[in-house]
Amino acid sequence: MHSIQSVSEQTGLTADVIRIWERRYQVVNPQRTASNQRLYSDEDIEHLGLLKRITDSGRRISAIAHMSTADLREIADKLPPAVSTTPSLSAANDPDGFQPAAIEAVLQLDSSALTTLLDKALIQLGGVAFMTHFIAPLLEKIGDLWRSGSVRTCQEHFASAHIRSFLGKYMMTANTDPLGPRVVVCTLPGQLHELGALMSAVVAAQGGWNVIYLGPSVPIEEIQFSVDCKDAKAVAISLNYPLDDPRTPILLQELKSSLPDHCTLLVGGIGSNRHRKDIEKLGARKIDDLTMLAQQLDSLR
Repeated sequence: MHSIQSVSEQTGLTADVIRIWERRYQVVNPQRTASNQRLYSDEDIEHLGLLKRITDSGRRISAIAHMSTADLREIADKLPPAVSTTPSLSAANDPDGFQPAAIEAVLQLDSSALTTLLDKALIQLGGVAFMTHFIAPLLEKIGDLWRSGSVRTCQEHFASAHIRSFLGKYMMTANTDPLGPRVVVCTLPGQLHELGALMSAVVAAQGGWNVIYLGPSVPIEEIQFSVDCKDAKAVAISLNYPLDDPRTPILLQELKSSLPDHCTLLVGGIGSNRHRKDIEKLGARKIDDLTMLAQQLDSLR
């Protein structure tokens, strides 16, 4: 039999998540010692491990909590190997424990505490590292907790809204050079997730660019108008969700053909990996991460 700490180490689930899943969904029914400590069997560990792997792939715990171990095993066998797409927040990058404290602020819906933590993390880590080593992993962690049922939908929305607001204010503060080269930043039509674009806008503003931030799901003709109106030197597009939108190659082609020769198209975001060949064929620049974006923008100045 295994303690909850041992189960946590073997499955990758936190003890809190294990307890929540037991209480809300009765996914396992551990034995108890005389002192009321949980004891888990090998079968419990396999079951919890399968739930972890499947929820990590995007399924909500509420949709699979009722399934048997055999059914979960069948689903898990069809999943691709897990690949991390964002950098983790290591202890070296997070000496003050910003991420756990930020998650606690989200769980408590504490606006003041979350804003204070964001301010401190930004000061300590610096702009690009703040987003790549703190914001991106924090959002990934909150997404994982939401899929596991450990974070409510209102808490996930609270986190996204406050981080979006914080980054927007920071971008406006940094975006103070009226003589800097101009870059238009947005997402394509149908792409409603804007945090990637907003982080790109912050990086550009920090680099001395005059940012024209248009937000999510912007029609191609409006991007073109903004470029012409402001004589922009670059357009930065963030591709996120939906990842499988069949219109994306067509929209990228339409956008690229509408830009003047002196305006460079930069395309990043998690969805850009699926369209690398399309991006390269257009003569646009594929951006792998925010550090690369900063380097590419410097080369264009």
